Amino acid sequence: MKIKKILFSIIAALIPVAFLALVELSLWIVDAYPQPPLFLDITDGDTSHTQINSQVGERYFDKAIMPVPNLYPQKFSSTKPDGTVRIFCLGGSTTAGFPYEMTAPFPKQLDLLLKTDYPTHDFEIINMGLSAINSFTIVDWIPEILKQAPDLILLYMGHNEFYGAYGTGSTISLGHDGRIIRLVLKFQKFRVVQMIRSIIRGFTNPPSTGGKPTLMEKVIDDRFIETNSMLRMKTRENFSANLDVILSACQTAGVPVILSNLVSNIKDQVPLDVTSNPQQTSSKAHKLYLKGLREFRQGDTTTAHISFTRAKNNDQVPFRGNDYLNEILQVKAGKFARPIVDMKSAFRHASISTIPGNDLFCDHLHPNPIGYHIMAREYRKAMDRTDVLPMAVIQDSTKRPLLVSDLDWEIGSMQIFKLMQRWPFGNSSVDYADYTPLYNEATARLAKEYLLNHHVWGKAHNDMAEIYLEQGEFEKACQEYQAIVEVYPEITENYSKLVECAKQAHSWELVKQTCLKALTTTSATGMFNYNLAISYRMTGDLDKATTIIEKALKAPELTRVQSANVRFTYARFLVELQKPSEAAVVLTNLVQEVPDFIRAQELLNKLMN
Repeated sequence: MKIKKILFSIIAALIPVAFLALVELSLWIVDAYPQPPLFLDITDGDTSHTQINSQVGERYFDKAIMPVPNLYPQKFSSTKPDGTVRIFCLGGSTTAGFPYEMTAPFPKQLDLLLKTDYPTHDFEIINMGLSAINSFTIVDWIPEILKQAPDLILLYMGHNEFYGAYGTGSTISLGHDGRIIRLVLKFQKFRVVQMIRSIIRGFTNPPSTGGKPTLMEKVIDDRFIETNSMLRMKTRENFSANLDVILSACQTAGVPVILSNLVSNIKDQVPLDVTSNPQQTSSKAHKLYLKGLREFRQGDTTTAHISFTRAKNNDQVPFRGNDYLNEILQVKAGKFARPIVDMKSAFRHASISTIPGNDLFCDHLHPNPIGYHIMAREYRKAMDRTDVLPMAVIQDSTKRPLLVSDLDWEIGSMQIFKLMQRWPFGNSSVDYADYTPLYNEATARLAKEYLLNHHVWGKAHNDMAEIYLEQGEFEKACQEYQAIVEVYPEITENYSKLVECAKQAHSWELVKQTCLKALTTTSATGMFNYNLAISYRMTGDLDKATTIIEKALKAPELTRVQSANVRFTYARFLVELQKPSEAAVVLTNLVQEVPDFIRAQELLNKLMN
């Protein structure tokens, strides 16, 4: 009888499990309620790629309640090619490069540095930065990322541990127990859980909002978090445990990781517990900040740095990562024998005043393009402490952001203008009529069109290049086209525009490098070989120029006009090589086919006489 009772209890307990398993199987069969994947498989003809799912943020953010941040839908090879170094960069909005895009974020700056330092290597630098996430999201992602055969993972995270998704002060919450949050994140991979979640959301009325609140405003629950509160303790505990999970998984997979401590604007950012609360005229953090200002004005930068740092650590609106998070990062680096970048020291060293402020940051914690380039250089130097690549000297001597133009700075400035109108910096509606251009009316107009209308980065920079061409500023126009080519290397038209611009700027080395790169991406080689030949001629290698232009002559896609110009230039090369009879043959045939080609006829007459 006792055995029957036990069996009955077991069966009774298994019935709901069996029911849920049956529902899960049914949902799989009809492909209903899948969790948004982190990666998508893309097939283009015979080529297979993996693409980042830009909508993966819907795993954590309810689009009916708040703006959902997006990842950039970057593609990389499904099967990593031999010799390719694949690096994943993980973190929040700083990793994403906010408020800048494409060429400014530190992962892209790192990509540009590595391509210069290791010209024989191929790199896939994959930017997985997503705004308003913290270490819980990275815990959720890391098993999927490790399946993509990374050679190295770079981590920059910690600023969002309070207010990012599932943070201790966030509206996106599963409580404050990290173990429960990690368990729920695992369960959310099941479709039955996604179905239940969808049903619950369907019965939830989205709150009424006014003034188009930002994501920053919508993810905040506890706006003020006391310095020594339980929430601070739970934040430290969760961050430490999440790092253990992430680093243990990478260690088991044999994938090296580079960590970094956190850096922020401490000199020019008034504590947010004052700026966010009009009723509060002062706080402990604010008093420490004012003390730091006095010390700085007196020339005591060492003591001022201490006061500014204490002000940041005591800020009751802890958007900026506290130093105890940096201590945890240092401990974990030692525990797992991982390199850690001392970003705080790097920014202090690069700062004009030795205290990081608006010279390196555009707001409270996001670097400006100079700051992002510093981050890239520091990660690049830290790579020498791994065996991912052989050691090499950093070729970048300017220490300035690469392929970041005035328009990029303007776009970032305009995004920050919008951010500063809202909590925790202000509480007013955004009126772009009040925006003061960072550079000029043209850059401001194109930045505004980009942000509010078309959202096509390449178009914005192409429009900027055309303005520079009209003004005769060929070097600036070339910089715009160089950035476009770097971001969209598969579009042949961009190479052609850059070549023509570089020719007007008499930048023959740029013509040469652009043509060589284009020839690896397109089958329409005629005009690129033609311009490559001209670049060799202009840099003194006539024999090489002649060999290459002979290749251009054979290109089937050349138009009648293009073919005539190529043949005429070939004849001129032959004349310079002291081969007048061969040049005359080329010109005679050319004039017969194109009798209205006056310059060819004149050169032929000169040779015949």
